[in-house]
Amino acid sequence: MALRVRDDIVQLETVIGTNSTQTVADGTVSIPGSMLPAERIVKVTAVPNIKEHWVEEDRVNAEGTITVVIIYAGKGSIGETFYGSTHIADAISFSHSVDIPGAQPDMQSQCDAAVLDLQSELRSDGRTVDLDIVLELTARAVSTQELMVVTDAAAETAAKLKVVKDWVQIEDVIGRGKGKAEIRDVIPIPGGSGLHFKLLEISSRFRAVENRVEIDRAVIVGTMSYKAVLARHNADSGEEEIIVHRWDDISSVQLSAEVYGSQPGMTAYFQVAAPVVSGQLTNDGQSLIVEGELSADVKVVQPLNISVVTDLSAEGDMEIGVRHETIQLQQVGDTAFKDIYVDGTVQLPAAHPPLERLLDVEARAAVTSTSTAGGRVMVSGYVDLAILYAARADDFSQPVYQAVWSTAAAFETSINVPALATAAEGEAEAGVVIHDVRAEPISRDTISFHVMGSVSCRLQETLTKDVVAEAVELRQFRGRRPTYTCVILQPDDSLWKLAAKYRTTVENLLELNPNLAEAAMTSGGLPVGSKVLISHSGPSQSE
Repeated sequence: MALRVRDDIVQLETVIGTNSTQTVADGTVSIPGSMLPAERIVKVTAVPNIKEHWVEEDRVNAEGTITVVIIYAGKGSIGETFYGSTHIADAISFSHSVDIPGAQPDMQSQCDAAVLDLQSELRSDGRTVDLDIVLELTARAVSTQELMVVTDAAAETAAKLKVVKDWVQIEDVIGRGKGKAEIRDVIPIPGGSGLHFKLLEISSRFRAVENRVEIDRAVIVGTMSYKAVLARHNADSGEEEIIVHRWDDISSVQLSAEVYGSQPGMTAYFQVAAPVVSGQLTNDGQSLIVEGELSADVKVVQPLNISVVTDLSAEGDMEIGVRHETIQLQQVGDTAFKDIYVDGTVQLPAAHPPLERLLDVEARAAVTSTSTAGGRVMVSGYVDLAILYAARADDFSQPVYQAVWSTAAAFETSINVPALATAAEGEAEAGVVIHDVRAEPISRDTISFHVMGSVSCRLQETLTKDVVAEAVELRQFRGRRPTYTCVILQPDDSLWKLAAKYRTTVENLLELNPNLAEAAMTSGGLPVGSKVLISHSGPSQSE
């Protein structure tokens, strides 16, 4: 054979579409009969967990559950204030779909859920709580293609080849995996000695510090932060009071996922789920034991800058058969970051009592829109705020309340993305992470707050390119062409190559050799070393 072809197999992913939608999940939860009944709800925390997601035509379906933690206040046997809590795993279920035009069942999906709004109401029995939760579901459909592309061609004889090439940047997907890591920390409680604490709620946060790729696995290393809401007995008033303790970046955790074929120098993308933790007081309230699990989905890719053949032809006596294929390339740029600072003030709702002192403040941020202009990305979003505070009361009991503000403040920033200047067409993907939030009372009903975070942004550009997928030198027949030819399959043979080389059709090959179709479907290739009968009586590809 005079033609020598060099090819390569690459696995490409293309984002077909991303979309968000809102849905309402409602349900009823109960305070167990072993606990005293509640007089009012202090705080409700809802954490959605997507159990399953899959792709159907033009949409992504998601099913999941919501874990609920309720902190409530009540009165004891002699009228003293107490605080209790109940934790209900998988308390409310939800199922919804996100429309993504172009999605197909054989594609992969990614899905996230966030709580936008939560309303709770305590029934007169003091044990039944009705919940209405507004969820935002964000889904993405991803198409995966494993393609053979011709990267070079040469002729062993004096035949002249015309080879047209182009350079493309791709992320060759090596594989995917799931990783889990156990969480176990023993944390000292400040001033815990001799005090009778009661744990009401424990929450955690993982902050990634480093990720790397090793042989056959990907690793992410980070730190754990915790927040505990506790109740303790006040000897002076005879009632319980709430305190909040935080431990930032108190311990390290490492999570690894097996991804066969991974090698140092490759890139790993981690999607880390919110940690699932539980807590227990020990050592007479001096320590808190935290146990749980951290999980993540990981994808390992090999960034490549390869040369592909876009056209191939021969001059002289040599004839070449060429199969072109149109591929989509997802060009992903480097991630750019920019710090943001959001300041503002909020007023307590009219139904809330005045503030005596702040106990805790939480913030959530989200991106609402992105736009590009002049090599920059403009990112807009909002910040939700929630505070836990001790209220001022005539009897100096300082009951605890929570106040929540949706869209307490808006933010807008711009990020320099140099790749935008040369991109033919693309869109920017942006996210926001809060690093710290602080609040300070200005008056009995006004609170100022300061939020520090960072916005991340990267350019995604989808390119369409026509490349040579397969090429073969056509068989030259001297004199009368034979009716049948028997050949032995070689490692690089394919149905198309055989049909093109011997100037017949794939349909004729399968008709004479029905075992080839089954072999191609079951093993993904042709049985090397087997004999194949080729007929030349039908219409040829060149005709």
